Amino acid sequence: MSLTKLVNTYFIIRTVSKCVSGAILIGLVLLFQVTQAQTVPQQPAKGGLPAPPTPAQTVPDKPTGSPGVIRALSGRDSSAVAGRDTLRQDSLKTDDSFRTTVTYSSRDSTIYSANGQIMELYGDAKVTYGDIALNADYIRLNYTTNEVYAKGRYDSTSRKMVGLPVFKDGADQYDTKEIRYNFRTKKGKIQGVVTQQGEGNIRGKDVKKDADDNMYIRGAIYTTCNLATPHFHINATKLKVVHNKQVIAGPFNLVVNQIPLPIGLPFGFFPFPKKKDNGVSGILMPQYGEEPNGRGYYLRDGGYYWAVNEHLGLQFRGQIYSKGSWGLGTTAAYNKRYYYSGGFDLRYARNRSGDRVDTTQSPRNDFSITWSHSPVPRGRGTFSANVNVTSNSYNSTNSYDVQRYTSNVAGSSVQYNRTFGQYVRSGASFRVNQQFGQINPVTFRKENGKTDISTDFNLGVNQISPFALNGGSGRWYESFRVGFDFRGQATINNTRRTQVDTTGLGFTVIPPDGVILKSRAEYIADSIARAQAIRDGQVVTDPNIFAFSWGNRETIWRNGTIQSSYSIPISLPNVKLFKYINLTPGFSLAGDLYTKKLNYTYIPSQKGVRIDTLKGLFPTYNFAVNASMNTRVYGTFFFKGKRLQAIRHTLAPSIAFSYVPDFSNPSFGMFQELPEELGLPSYKRRISRFRGLGGSAGSATSGQSAFISFGFVNQLEMKVRSRSDSAGSEFKKIPIFDNISMTGSYNMLAAEYKLSNINLSANTQIFKNISFNFSATFDPYSYVEVPTSSTASTSGVRNFVRVNRYAVSEGQGLAHLQSAQIFLSGRLAPPGADKSKRPVPGASDATMRAINTNPDLYVDFNIPWSLNASYSFGVSNYPGAPSAIIQTLNLTGDFSLTPKWKFTFSTGFDFQAKRPSLTTVGATRDLHCWDMSFNWTPFAGSAQRVSNYSFELRARSSILQELKLSRRRSFYDRGGF
Repeated sequence: MSLTKLVNTYFIIRTVSKCVSGAILIGLVLLFQVTQAQTVPQQPAKGGLPAPPTPAQTVPDKPTGSPGVIRALSGRDSSAVAGRDTLRQDSLKTDDSFRTTVTYSSRDSTIYSANGQIMELYGDAKVTYGDIALNADYIRLNYTTNEVYAKGRYDSTSRKMVGLPVFKDGADQYDTKEIRYNFRTKKGKIQGVVTQQGEGNIRGKDVKKDADDNMYIRGAIYTTCNLATPHFHINATKLKVVHNKQVIAGPFNLVVNQIPLPIGLPFGFFPFPKKKDNGVSGILMPQYGEEPNGRGYYLRDGGYYWAVNEHLGLQFRGQIYSKGSWGLGTTAAYNKRYYYSGGFDLRYARNRSGDRVDTTQSPRNDFSITWSHSPVPRGRGTFSANVNVTSNSYNSTNSYDVQRYTSNVAGSSVQYNRTFGQYVRSGASFRVNQQFGQINPVTFRKENGKTDISTDFNLGVNQISPFALNGGSGRWYESFRVGFDFRGQATINNTRRTQVDTTGLGFTVIPPDGVILKSRAEYIADSIARAQAIRDGQVVTDPNIFAFSWGNRETIWRNGTIQSSYSIPISLPNVKLFKYINLTPGFSLAGDLYTKKLNYTYIPSQKGVRIDTLKGLFPTYNFAVNASMNTRVYGTFFFKGKRLQAIRHTLAPSIAFSYVPDFSNPSFGMFQELPEELGLPSYKRRISRFRGLGGSAGSATSGQSAFISFGFVNQLEMKVRSRSDSAGSEFKKIPIFDNISMTGSYNMLAAEYKLSNINLSANTQIFKNISFNFSATFDPYSYVEVPTSSTASTSGVRNFVRVNRYAVSEGQGLAHLQSAQIFLSGRLAPPGADKSKRPVPGASDATMRAINTNPDLYVDFNIPWSLNASYSFGVSNYPGAPSAIIQTLNLTGDFSLTPKWKFTFSTGFDFQAKRPSLTTVGATRDLHCWDMSFNWTPFAGSAQRVSNYSFELRARSSILQELKLSRRRSFYDRGGF
């Protein structure tokens, strides 16, 4: 081997040995560092966070605000270490690992610990983990314990904390001062929390949150006011929030405007209404007060609300009085989308007067039943109900609602209709009509109340064209149509049928025992006397009205009537005359079914006729031939004015003819002929056996008839030039009268009184805001005075009878005015006030429908003012009797002094009584999270309904609706403040 090769070999061996020694040294150093990294860090105590170590790596070259991503890893040390989001995966798998992707970002910097287990985010830091999101100025993540810690930063410039943590968990949001949360256990500890729960928000100092999202708070307040410093709150030492269900409070008191009040309870709960439910079950707090001269101290309308399901909610309420009165009731609201909605209210009250001296005042039972059911039209059958049935004295004693205790009538109806196929229809209804009578000023009970109960049913076939069932080819006979209608009614009431109207009979009637005979003039005079007695505060007992009770069931049933009728209308083909006149001929067959009929017996010794009632089933029938014609005529009058261009008159005349054969022959069984000894012509001696019993036969006259009915409908409108050049059109039409009509009929075959009464009506809009309606009835025949009975003469009543001579021929004018009515109504309000209410945040569709259906029941602060006025005038006139006149003026309105103050008023004036009607004034104040209202009735019109007022301060939230301060003095609080 040469010397050169030997030297080279030496240097190669030396270099290799140095490399091996260096590698061994580097391995020992790395082994030492790994050992130190695994033994130095200390695990924190359970639930805690380790102190932040000295930063080992920063990412200064990372773009500001750029997000980082930590994906779900199977190793325990699943963290990002160095570089731009470099990931490292461990082969170990534990339950402490993240189960989904964690995204993060920060504005200032992101710092990792040396081992990569702790990450700190500075400046507008954001962390998102599934449904959980956290925003704060500073956030620290510990991947070893799966915990996050966040807090804000004190800004020395603004001298306040900025970047406070905002924690979102699904739909829930928590505004905090400091938060610590474990992603794995879903538990957390919060300081200074503010969170929205239901309609209210909760604030607390120290909060613990468990895995079920329940919160346990110390030093908490609960309020529905969303201001930083709330107007009111409930101050509780301990509070538990059951997630999406309710808030349970320990001992709490009410704080108003930062002033603690000595009003509180040892515990309470506030439920959160669910979206699909009517609410949640809970206690209804009662009202309290006193009736000094009535039933004493009371607790009223307290009870329990039961949310049965999302379709039905029930309220059970009761009331109790210190002097023995009590009451129970239940209210329900139900709704099934796309099918129906409604509600009912059942109330019973046992009322006992506090006056122990007056022994005549026995306890009375009052009740009220209201039910409303509205279906959604679908299918072939529809059922609807609108029921309002009460005892006569219920509203005046148990209701302080102005509309209810001033109402003197109530009507109810339940209806069901169904169609079968394309042509057949049927229906049934049940009706109750009540008139409560007048209040007796001595007993304060309503007397002379009337109740009518009836049930109706019908079955019909729509008119069909039997010669064109397959569509037809346009031939004239194919327009022939035929139909069928059957209707029936059964009625009972509490009015004795002991009065017989003898008008137009022409002979003396011998009344049965207990029957009172009065002329028409005496009827009218008696009615006017009763009305005047009511104005004077007196109630005259009506002997013909008895109590509607179970004890009088036989009398009620005896007074009942059952009526039914049928008709077969037939329409013949239409005919066009002279291109402009429509001629429609027709034929009808109709009749009635009666359960009673009258029998007339002449008594020679008394020279009169006795009328008896027979029971059974008695059918009647008649047929008629008819034809009608109508057309339309236009006329225009042009003007040369600057604005008024023309006035257009539209006349729509119509005339109809009908012929009914003579069915007065006694052989048909519908008429009875009286003997000639009465000295009357034959047509007056034939009397209908169903006179006064209703139906077509009950009002039929003897002999055949041929009626010519006529009508004229007029419309007037003017054409004017628009004031503005920017208008949509150069001209516009303004109605003068929407309708002026006159109707009447003439019986060509009648023996007397051929011309009927003439009816006149008109309506129009004045200045777009005022509605005008007019109607009147005129009698074209004359009247002559005849001697009256001794009783009537002493009362000053003059008796006039109608004679078969026209009034104009006797110098009594063109016709006698029998009755007339004028009604004017108008509304003044700013533009847009009559539009539908805009949706209110948090209000359901049902609530908005109720608001738009009954706008007068709600206060709208967006409307600065409104005024509603109505004037009504009515007169009924009969020769010999004084005219009965009704004349009233009603005013209702509201105005806002400021955007938060709303004043309302309702009043009227009775010109005949010369005194105001029921008058109420009120004020409502918007207090942000409270509503304050005051209502006062300075004039009520009777001693029973004396001046009353009410004051109420109520929180706006529905879940805190019982948190209120109320004071009432109603019409039954007649002796106290």
